[in-house]
Amino acid sequence: MVQLNDYHQPIGPSLPHWQARPRPTRCVLHGKYCRLEAVNPEQHGESLYEAYSSANDGRDWTYLSAGPFTSRGQFDQHLHTISQADNAVHYAVVEQATGRALGTLSLMRIDPQNGCIEVGFVAWSPALKQTRMATEAHYLLMAYAIDGLGYRRYEWKCDTHNAPSQAAARRLGFRYEGIFRQAIVYKGRSRDTAWFSITDTEWPALKANFQAWLAPENFDEQGRQKHRLGQQGTIIPAGPGARRLKQMLTLQTELNHLIDPNWRVAKQDYYRAIWLECAELANYLDWKWWQHRERNLPQLQLELIDILHFGLCDVLRANDLLREQEAATALDQLEQAPASASDSATLMTALEHFALRVLQTRQFDFSGFVQLARLSGLTLDTLYHSYAGKNALNRLRQLRGYQHGHYHKQWGDQQDNEHLARLQSQLPAEQDNYPELILHALQDSYNSFLSGGTQAQNSASLPPPLSLR
Repeated sequence: MVQLNDYHQPIGPSLPHWQARPRPTRCVLHGKYCRLEAVNPEQHGESLYEAYSSANDGRDWTYLSAGPFTSRGQFDQHLHTISQADNAVHYAVVEQATGRALGTLSLMRIDPQNGCIEVGFVAWSPALKQTRMATEAHYLLMAYAIDGLGYRRYEWKCDTHNAPSQAAARRLGFRYEGIFRQAIVYKGRSRDTAWFSITDTEWPALKANFQAWLAPENFDEQGRQKHRLGQQGTIIPAGPGARRLKQMLTLQTELNHLIDPNWRVAKQDYYRAIWLECAELANYLDWKWWQHRERNLPQLQLELIDILHFGLCDVLRANDLLREQEAATALDQLEQAPASASDSATLMTALEHFALRVLQTRQFDFSGFVQLARLSGLTLDTLYHSYAGKNALNRLRQLRGYQHGHYHKQWGDQQDNEHLARLQSQLPAEQDNYPELILHALQDSYNSFLSGGTQAQNSASLPPPLSLR
């Protein structure tokens, strides 16, 4: 939730018990497949040089500040330099079964005061790439920094041209944050730097993913993974948020197929649609000083439901169970949410933060969305029922030729959203088949209009449901 100070300015969350974190030490970190030891030239030099020398060329060093090395003497000097660094701790990745050192990585840019630390200088030999040891090495270092030392931000930075490094960061669960232009000069050239991070609040879900992936039962007799990292089906929570998320993802999938059977491979910019919907939502807040206008909370809530449609599309296309887990956990926060809205200034601030995050990452921010929903007076049930209603109406539109201009948005003397308002007020929202009940009722009402029959009208003035515009 957005906090406000005495001047009604938004401020970050309070950390009353925060203390500077200890610096990492030259310790040994043990795993199932490998262990991490502080680099020691005498202990690790021979096996590291042999492992790196097995590469066909020097391309693995292109995006690192050192290397490639043309002689053992150069390499030994490099090892001596990194082993004596006072601003970083470099660790050798040692294979448990053989005791061979096969690569290095480091904890660097250490900021104990703010609890920020970076994993960097990841130099894998061919024998280490795409192995369980490589993934476990990252897991061990993350766990040490976040669980062991209490750091709250774990960073990954790389050259924007280094596509393999960016792919690795995303696979490991890092969130893309943006680009620092002309940030570094190295090897006689300029570098734009891509920033990624993991926070301590994200770590528990990631930790469960790593542990599930690294478990021996995740690999077959040939050592091949059964599930990709982040794709273990057992990690999704079973709370109310997960149940509602599953229902909404199913409904969104059906709607997407009606709109475009090839939607999964279509290059739809969902983040842009979300951005535009945010602007429409802002229009229903009373922030304009040149025009008096009351806040329209029902319409604001409707825009949130439209944003949710595009957000679910983004989550579906990502096909990432970690993102689904984070979404379900975020939705759980609405289970006990008060059904009352906050003031407009707080809503606008939260909306701006959400829109900025979507534009920066180009993906849906479920935590930010849930915060907006909560501030707007939506609970988990009202959010779901509102979404189910709008989804049913959208499915009806597609089934009745909306894309080709054949659909009639007005039936008799009412708009389709007014018909839905009447039907939602009559149908039992607690039933599991609630979405289909709405769709069938809409179909019957619409078919009656097309056949020339008369519809039962509810003459009472009904406010539009949250799920409609």
